[in-house]
Amino acid sequence: MPFFYRPHHRYISHTVQIPRCLADVLVPLADRLFADTIDGAAFQSAIRPFFLGERPRAAILKGDDIWVYLEGPIHEVDGKPFPMGAQMIVSPSGWVSLGPVEAAELHTELRKVIDATAFRWLIQKGLLGEAEPTRQERDRKIDDPIAVRQMAAAAGRSDPECEASHG
Repeated sequence: MPFFYRPHHRYISHTVQIPRCLADVLVPLADRLFADTIDGAAFQSAIRPFFLGERPRAAILKGDDIWVYLEGPIHEVDGKPFPMGAQMIVSPSGWVSLGPVEAAELHTELRKVIDATAFRWLIQKGLLGEAEPTRQERDRKIDDPIAVRQMAAAAGRSDPECEASHG
């Protein structure tokens, strides 16, 4: 028997059916996604690129000049994962399409570069030894204002609350 979820916000009311076994995961996700708040807008903005194009995006990797859209679903052949392909936007040249083999090769290379860069950065900052066994939860009431003050200080602003809210 399906579970009905009806999000409530100021725009529209829409009913969707979801399997009851997924309700515990999907309902809180939908509540956050459809929230009429800046958090809801951030979630919507973050996932929108995953729904562009004909195939679902399995991953999006962004540089300053190149964005790689890895297309799913991912298929496993002899234990090796293959995306359906990839599309890359190369600024200012345009779009490049890759087949599954090239997309898998590029994704492997990009993951290696990300790991190497992140490890090098963590070592340079002396943070590698700071890793915790579990993800640290954020207390938004405390941590968000601290983050805003840190951003303002890094940008050289004197009124962080005003700048972060309106800038």
